[in-house]
Amino acid sequence: MTSSHQYAVSTSAEPPLAHRYDSVEPLTWNGAKVYPLHAEAIGLFPTTVTLTLRSTAPRRGVRGLGMGLAVEGGHVVLNDRRLSGVDVWSDAMAGGIELRICPTESDAAISLTPVWVDEFGDVVSWSGNYGMLITRERSGLVLHCSTGVGPPDFTELVVEFATAPTPPDPIPPADAGRYTGALYELGVAMHHRGDDQQACQLWRQAADSGHVAACYDLAVVLLRLGQLAEAEQWWRIAAGHGDARAMAGLAEVLDRRGNPAEARIWRAALDAQSPTY
Repeated sequence: MTSSHQYAVSTSAEPPLAHRYDSVEPLTWNGAKVYPLHAEAIGLFPTTVTLTLRSTAPRRGVRGLGMGLAVEGGHVVLNDRRLSGVDVWSDAMAGGIELRICPTESDAAISLTPVWVDEFGDVVSWSGNYGMLITRERSGLVLHCSTGVGPPDFTELVVEFATAPTPPDPIPPADAGRYTGALYELGVAMHHRGDDQQACQLWRQAADSGHVAACYDLAVVLLRLGQLAEAEQWWRIAAGHGDARAMAGLAEVLDRRGNPAEARIWRAALDAQSPTY
């Protein structure tokens, strides 16, 4: 395992590291592999990225240190917004931060790069002696980052990085399940009486507690009412619990909302569930 302290500082007259990268492949510097970024494929299903700060040692003139996370073939979900990327600063990583990545392509991938704020308040990356040493520990990868300011120093920002499948929202305990089940059945009765407004209110309460059938039926009514965004929200939850009808409905609403790439992914997941004989 390479120590970031072993190669902390160099006073060499070599060109800056950023001028020496020919691609995303690492270069060899003082016997160590220095990477311009870390890239990782995430597969077809939602993934949670965890970034945890280990230490920072910003140079004079550096007003902030962070990691830039970019997504190819998908997006980051942050405060109900879909972003192609986000800069995560050291204070946000201090206690560990989790970011949900939703792929829309089968070859979706994420990449991480060091970023910093210079003395003028500008966000900077890919310049000077910029790069990362990457080590592997039991907790995951550790990214030892050098900003582009001054000679290479891979102790400036040290961050733990890990990925895991995003679990579906938890199903409530048995007692809560009986209550939400009653809400759902009452909603069904209201729907049969033609009172969709009351049915939806009851189904929302049950769906908020994780009742999968309520999520599905609520989305059906919302789709019929033309409320595609909320229909997508509830079908996505039910699909995350493996409901085949919700997967099909989610694919339909994604097509109608102009996201055929993710729709294909859910149809592929539905096909994978279908039994073969």
